[in-house]
Amino acid sequence: MFRNKKGKFQSKKSYLRQFKAQESKRNLNDHHYVEDPIKEDHCYDSISNSAHKSILYLDHENCVGATCTIDPTKDDGWRTGRRVVELQSLAQQMYCVTCDSQLHLGDIERERRIEVSFDSGWQKRGIGWNYNSSTGHGSMIGKETGKVLQFSLRSKACHICALYQSKNHTVPAHECTKNWDGSSKGMEPDMAISMAKDLKEAGCPINVIHGDNDSTTTSRLQAVFPSIEKKDDANHTKKSITSKLYKLSQKHKSLKQPNVISYIGRCFMYAIKESQSKNPDRLKSSLDVIVPHLYGDHSLCAKESVNWCSFLKNPSQARYRSLPGGKPLTCLSLQTDLISIVQNLKDRATSLVNLGSTQANENFNFIVSTKAPKQKSFGSSKSLKGRLAASVLQKNEGHGYLTKVNKSVGLSPGEFTMTMATKIAAKRKAQKSKQASLHGKRGRLMKKIKKGKKETTNEVHEGVTYSTAVELDQADNQLTTEIPQRLTLPTTPTYVIFDIETTGLGRTSDILQISADNLNIYIQPRCSISEQVSIVTGIRFDWDTKKMFVKGKEVNSKPVQEALLDFVDYVKRIPKPILVGHNACNFDIPVLTNRLREFKLLGELSTHVLGFVDTLKISKRIFKKCDVSNYKQENLVKKLTTYNYCAHDAKEDVQALKVLFTEKLEKEVKDEDLFHIGFHQVKSKYDKLLKEKCLSSAAVTSLARNGVTPFHLKLAYERNFGLKVLLKDLKLNLTHKYMDLLISFLQKEE
Repeated sequence: MFRNKKGKFQSKKSYLRQFKAQESKRNLNDHHYVEDPIKEDHCYDSISNSAHKSILYLDHENCVGATCTIDPTKDDGWRTGRRVVELQSLAQQMYCVTCDSQLHLGDIERERRIEVSFDSGWQKRGIGWNYNSSTGHGSMIGKETGKVLQFSLRSKACHICALYQSKNHTVPAHECTKNWDGSSKGMEPDMAISMAKDLKEAGCPINVIHGDNDSTTTSRLQAVFPSIEKKDDANHTKKSITSKLYKLSQKHKSLKQPNVISYIGRCFMYAIKESQSKNPDRLKSSLDVIVPHLYGDHSLCAKESVNWCSFLKNPSQARYRSLPGGKPLTCLSLQTDLISIVQNLKDRATSLVNLGSTQANENFNFIVSTKAPKQKSFGSSKSLKGRLAASVLQKNEGHGYLTKVNKSVGLSPGEFTMTMATKIAAKRKAQKSKQASLHGKRGRLMKKIKKGKKETTNEVHEGVTYSTAVELDQADNQLTTEIPQRLTLPTTPTYVIFDIETTGLGRTSDILQISADNLNIYIQPRCSISEQVSIVTGIRFDWDTKKMFVKGKEVNSKPVQEALLDFVDYVKRIPKPILVGHNACNFDIPVLTNRLREFKLLGELSTHVLGFVDTLKISKRIFKKCDVSNYKQENLVKKLTTYNYCAHDAKEDVQALKVLFTEKLEKEVKDEDLFHIGFHQVKSKYDKLLKEKCLSSAAVTSLARNGVTPFHLKLAYERNFGLKVLLKDLKLNLTHKYMDLLISFLQKEE
């Protein structure tokens, strides 16, 4: 028996009959050919040459469309017995009967003033000094329409030619894909000239072209078409400015601090953007404002009435958020270099007051990369042209292009294809609307800033991880030493309750007993047990027989090193636990770490535990003293729980603390309650800083809690002035006074 779609049982024979009927219906919907062609705005046919040529584009006021039909005399053998895959065959033959342009669907109208953006892409990744792709493509996109008006492809290879030539055979007649013998870099200007000629022959000469300054395309284009006007790309202009600033950062350390270069770059772009479509002299005046603004002189800001200077709105409270210490720049040599950048931009003022954009071309190149990935080679076959043509269709008509093409050539559009195209188009429309909104733009900006801050913070913590010839230039391992990250509680922390009993009340005492959740070890002392401890704990040790007694009963005991090894092994079996003890910060942890350091086991424990939590500190924070009278563990357990136990036995203390912690304290633990296992050793290294009053006691505690030593602070200061970044990541806000004192101290320390 089988279940149908409604969940009901039916016989095998009935099920197969229904299944075959559904398959037959599906094949009819998706695979049959339509006898009567469906009329569209633009129908496509395999016409290679037409007497009438024109370029059409979208206009919102006057819609001029054309209805065409398929020429029945043309060869349509390509569609016999198979579906079209990415329009490989169709895209190479289809031309609009009306406009004789490849792959232009939709309502398109004649341009009065053709303004296009141009950019090219390659099918092989290249770097600044090495571009050797065997194929390249270029596109010209209308400014008003946002549609591809013309595209071109250059290829230096043909797999059919290569195959026959490798065998020394005569190459047969075929459609050769090779159409370029020059360098890869020479493809871009050649494609631009070729497309401009095609558009001119079609009766639509280009008046304005938007492009970058990465090649000599414009110069070569203007040599053929002197009347073409060039507009520089705004994004490439910004990149050229920031690249100059990054080069300057190699000799000016102040530029290496986070957000400095991006802020200076924004200042330049503010001046350029507010001068768009204005007189070049206005831009020159705006550019002259930048360097004085960065160095604290805002008189020109007021004179030129710039709207991006916050000091004009509130001079008393305004600060440089992105400059070091919130203060203006002071380096005179950097000032000279910045003035030279300003002068260079002033020389180009005429072109900078009217910038264009090639973002549409960048988007088109991305679409091409999805259909012709760079990690695969399509350049020597006809496949690349089909994929490029399909990209043009998707750019011009969206994801529903395949349905329209199928209709235009007399194929069924396909029910599933139409459904998926509608879903994708709706999703893309919603995304585009969100991206264009103020909320979307602000969200992207904040996400970018957050990502940049996180990346900078990680680089400060990690040190040098990747750089040119870093292994050869590395003088020592200081730059690769990692700075501890800020301690935070994991989403699901694992706690290990522990307690110890000692020979005395001092931090240098020997451990007599150490207990955890499922661990209890008695330890043979190496010094005498104080009488007070013996009375309270009931632990005594016979030095003659080397036997230990607890309340008169003999217990098994171990040497201290063996006991500590057992404790470390127990902790290692638990993934990154947090040790929990009452008054652990002031007693248990110092005693334990002293003994672990003595036997060189502290490092082993530190790598396997996340830190420790002191329940005494948590209790003082959440319970008022008038409610509990005192904060001793025995009293808290009695007041807050119903658990009864015998105090001053490590094993019993652990069980009682586990009840108290689970019922009353666990939910109250915060990040600030988590301490590094070596807290006291780290804190002792700040004695000199405390003595010279370079840091407050609270700041030292916060740093030591995260395991950050003065050596780590110095490393952060040397790593592109990352001290401020490190302190901010540790959520430690120092006043300007303490910050200046700390920097002075670190500069003096060797």
